[in-house]
Amino acid sequence: MPAVAASLVLILGLRSPPALRPRPAVSRASCPVAVSIPFARPSVPASPLQVLYDGTCAVCLTNKALLTFFDRKRGRVSFVDINAFGEGGYRVGEGGGVISRDEAMRHIHVIGPGAAVSSGADAVLSAYEAVGLGWLVAVLRLPIISLLIRAVYAFVSKHRRQ
Repeated sequence: MPAVAASLVLILGLRSPPALRPRPAVSRASCPVAVSIPFARPSVPASPLQVLYDGTCAVCLTNKALLTFFDRKRGRVSFVDINAFGEGGYRVGEGGGVISRDEAMRHIHVIGPGAAVSSGADAVLSAYEAVGLGWLVAVLRLPIISLLIRAVYAFVSKHRRQ
């Protein structure tokens, strides 16, 4: 069959199809050096963010469920129920201090790398960013929307038990 196709090409004056063209021999020495472009993966912190939450609060448990769903067992966030520590509070880490139980009950706290503590709406946004919702967080951090988010967080935080 290839001979018939080659004859037709010669008779009709057509260019030979790519499959019939002879391929030049290529040696490894003549190949250019391959350049590897690393695949950009989101950086995963060595230790996950610790999210302090109230295990008896429906809003906190809903937030925990959402973060767990979006984390999909990647280990970017871990959860600490502040009720398990009683009045002693939660020790942040080496030189990071202690978050009292009263303070932890007022606002959600997130402890990041290097014992960096954020609380309130910033803590919620940093936790959502850690689980891969950076696009949503970028929108929520816009100036006007950010003011609205902080107001809603303050209201929900104050009335979460009712």
